Amino acid sequence: MRRGTVFIGDDHVLGEILDEVADTLARRGHRVVRGPAQPPPARTVYPPDTWPRLFAAAEVLVVSTRTAVPAELLAASPRVRGVVFPSIGTESVDLAAATRLGVVVAHGATDENCRSMAEATVMLAAGLLLQLPLRQREFNENVARPAPSAITSRMMSGHTVGLLGFGRIAKEVVRRLDGWGVRRVLACTRHPADHGDWPQVTFTDLGTVLEQSDVLSVHLPLSQETAGLIGAAELSRMKPGSVLVNTARGGIVDETALARALSQGRLAGAAVDTFVQEPPPPDHPLRACPTALLTNHIIGHTRELFDSLAPVAVEHVQSVLDGRPPRYIRNPEVLSHPHRHRHTGREAGIP
Repeated sequence: MRRGTVFIGDDHVLGEILDEVADTLARRGHRVVRGPAQPPPARTVYPPDTWPRLFAAAEVLVVSTRTAVPAELLAASPRVRGVVFPSIGTESVDLAAATRLGVVVAHGATDENCRSMAEATVMLAAGLLLQLPLRQREFNENVARPAPSAITSRMMSGHTVGLLGFGRIAKEVVRRLDGWGVRRVLACTRHPADHGDWPQVTFTDLGTVLEQSDVLSVHLPLSQETAGLIGAAELSRMKPGSVLVNTARGGIVDETALARALSQGRLAGAAVDTFVQEPPPPDHPLRACPTALLTNHIIGHTRELFDSLAPVAVEHVQSVLDGRPPRYIRNPEVLSHPHRHRHTGREAGIP
């Protein structure tokens, strides 16, 4: 087991996890450099004049998605072999630059993380079809129960579920839908052949998923390609009366356009757990939508999920230092990159 120098940032959400990672690594003999405290809800951007002090000796960076890791920082930190995210998101690192420089990026895509988010996704989809926001409001306002002829809630059974993206969370969603009797599952992904045999899934294009799904669920990372993917034009193509679930990342779905589609009744409901600005401001248009089910980037965040993050982050740090591929790697292509010496440390002369 090779010991090394590890930079660990601060985060107002995952601070406890990062502290546990730091304590564990220190007990195992690693040198730990801590980043300065960052007050919520600020995004952490380290000024270039702090880079020599914080990153000159660092071989691994452990940060959250609220900490920017731009290409310039990686280029200026030649000892850095890996960037480790305790959680599943990695959008704050320049992934292309990391791969180009031979820096491995690992993340917390643990089984508990993926399964928790999949359970939450199915729960939200069922809650929207059953009109949970409406039923809750009726109860709180002491509204009389509607007549049977006025009920417009629907079952999951017999309906079509569409998935944007087909990563590990989306796959867990499909497994959990097996017992729900859905009519079919559609999925839009770039390379369907890479995902093996999924007889219960029909892989198709974005337009078909939009037009034929009763439930549309977003399971994509936020990137230049996916930012603004679902805008007003795409929402207008969705099946009338369908519902949308976004537990992925804010910025993929145009929130203003979604609020408009809900207020106009073109969509029957939406569950949104992630926003461009978190938490969303008090005057955010989705807050005024009675058919929206809104949570503060916490749905699916179970005890089991959080208990799994620190041990895997520690494991990933050690894997990077030992020159082994991390268990959950975000850029596997880096392992065959000409600059792989950043990961192995051998050709760069790093001890």
